[in-house]
Amino acid sequence: MDAPVDGGSGQWASAAERRRRQRAFNLLVATGLIVGALGVGWGVFFASRGAWAVAGAELAMALLGAVVIVMARRRQTRAASWIAFAGLAVVLCFFSVFLDVSTAEIPRTSHLFLLVLALCAHHVFRAEPPWLRYGAVLVLLVLFMVFAATPVGTSPYAIGEEVRRTGIWINLATVIVSFLVVVRLAESDLAEHRGLHRALRDALSQRRFELFYQPQVDRAGRVVGAEALLRWRDARRGVIRPHDFMLAAEETGFILPLGQWILQAACAQLQAWDTDPSLRALRLSVNISALQLRQPDFVQQVADAMTRSGIGAGRLTLELTESVLVHDMEDAAGKMRALHAMGVRFSLDDFGAGHASLSYLRDLPFAEMKIDRAFTRGIARDAHAASITRNLLQLGQDLGIDVIAEGIEQQDQFVLLGEQGCHLFQGYMFGRPMEVDAFNRRMAGA
Repeated sequence: MDAPVDGGSGQWASAAERRRRQRAFNLLVATGLIVGALGVGWGVFFASRGAWAVAGAELAMALLGAVVIVMARRRQTRAASWIAFAGLAVVLCFFSVFLDVSTAEIPRTSHLFLLVLALCAHHVFRAEPPWLRYGAVLVLLVLFMVFAATPVGTSPYAIGEEVRRTGIWINLATVIVSFLVVVRLAESDLAEHRGLHRALRDALSQRRFELFYQPQVDRAGRVVGAEALLRWRDARRGVIRPHDFMLAAEETGFILPLGQWILQAACAQLQAWDTDPSLRALRLSVNISALQLRQPDFVQQVADAMTRSGIGAGRLTLELTESVLVHDMEDAAGKMRALHAMGVRFSLDDFGAGHASLSYLRDLPFAEMKIDRAFTRGIARDAHAASITRNLLQLGQDLGIDVIAEGIEQQDQFVLLGEQGCHLFQGYMFGRPMEVDAFNRRMAGA
């Protein structure tokens, strides 16, 4: 796992996460403004005619729009999204049932806003689980269908036809404007999405990606392996860390060809180290994404890369996080066992950060686990963190797997973990991620 980003290149594409937040922010603010303007305008109109109940309902809608804007500006995007879509759905249903009732002369139009709301929900909930993203859209579309099919009716609170004759045009015009605003924001997002994909594709074809290597050492300080960490060497932005583009790669689907290249490059590097007696025993760890692991031919990809390079069994380690495994445990387990039979080692990264890690260690063929830096960072000053690391190290010993402590930057961390029984370490204290030539020189001088 790479070290936390320290600025600089973060201006590029932690982009993917920023884009998600900005997309949701733009849509929520646009929704709040439209709802607020409609509510204030109609509220003032009905108040001037003495229809206080209807005016109150309109002003409540305006207040809802204001709340959504305030929460969006405070970056409370998730809460603002729920308030916006749930609140507006309730308000629109109320209007459609009691105020904007279809007559033989004038049809209902309030329910048309549910279509725009469904389109907004599809974009705002884009990063959420499918059940939420598509579930919210489905609920809004079903509500639209119900009101569209509802026959002519009556309500004691219905707005008079003389007002609705004008209101129908205002509502229809607002629906069209709202629809165009959402489509424009979606087009802008799509254009940026394509630009990111094109930039990543060009970087790969022009060989601007490369692997850096961070040493992994034993208690004596001897380098026993390394973690391969991807870097993008851009002409304008310099060396860009994966934190700043990996989400973009996953969002665009480019992680698949990029991940395949990383596997091939890592195996080729192990093959190159085979020619040097001081390097041929090194293990190399590579991070694997959820999308990679879900590919039907993932096992064959790894096997091909190993066969092409001719590396020995046990030298390649694939690092998985708990989030990678949660999508389809059965499929992941089958692929892991097949690769394990070929000699591939597996490491559970950021151990302790998830709730189900223990079951993974018990049921899956992991040869190694990494203690998350959240525990090792404060181990010398925090008795609670020290107790956790001690228990994790004992767990690794009981399960018969290696344990690597990540994020080691200070001598007191190294000493205390060593006293607790830790044998493997990784962190800035032993070396930052470096180019292969620098890593080889480090090994030559060791």
